[in-house]
Amino acid sequence: MNNNFNNIDKSTLDAARRGDTNAILKNLNEEDKKKIEEVLADRDKLKQILNSDTAKQLFKIFGGDKKNG
Repeated sequence: MNNNFNNIDKSTLDAARRGDTNAILKNLNEEDKKKIEEVLADRDKLKQILNSDTAKQLFKIFGGDKKNG
């Protein structure tokens, strides 16, 4: 996975690290905001995404690797 977050501002990354979805959503355009809200409302889609390799990598980046500190 490419860890290039150059196009994401610091406040959005900080909000992601805190788990502040409202702060993240307010920085998105309307189309992206709607897509995220649809996924969050669909339990099956959410499970599928959260179980993906990309999501697991993001958990390591934003939440730390709980197994290795």
